[in-house]
Amino acid sequence: MIYLLSNNSEVGLTPEKLRGLAQQQGLRETTSEPPVYQVHRLSAQLGADQIDDIVRRHEAGESARSLANECSVAPSALIRLLRERNVVVRQHVVTSDQEEMMVRDYEAGMTTAELEQKHQLSHSTVLRALHRAGVEMRAKAPRRKSA
Repeated sequence: MIYLLSNNSEVGLTPEKLRGLAQQQGLRETTSEPPVYQVHRLSAQLGADQIDDIVRRHEAGESARSLANECSVAPSALIRLLRERNVVVRQHVVTSDQEEMMVRDYEAGMTTAELEQKHQLSHSTVLRALHRAGVEMRAKAPRRKSA
């Protein structure tokens, strides 16, 4: 950028010309049409009836993760689809009973992956609950080197 604005540049940009270009660009952005979004691929994959059913079930209290697992789609994709339809996506709150059970299970030898599967929670939710309970995490197993 400094080279372009210097006297050695063959382009001949001056600060005034650069400012004028920036102002022209700013005008184009404000007068342009709003962006048109592509139809979400998940909408085409699932179909309107199934999406309506998913929205209804989520609003009735089912978790986005369980619905995504049932439909064999990524939870993040399903959550994005719900948000595009102005559905309020709830975050799963770990109850104190669940937290105590996870602590007991972890201290009894279960791995975090097993806890995730057992409680149908994400990895980060399990870790946050364990850290909040003051659990000292075990060391990770050493990785095997591939041959």
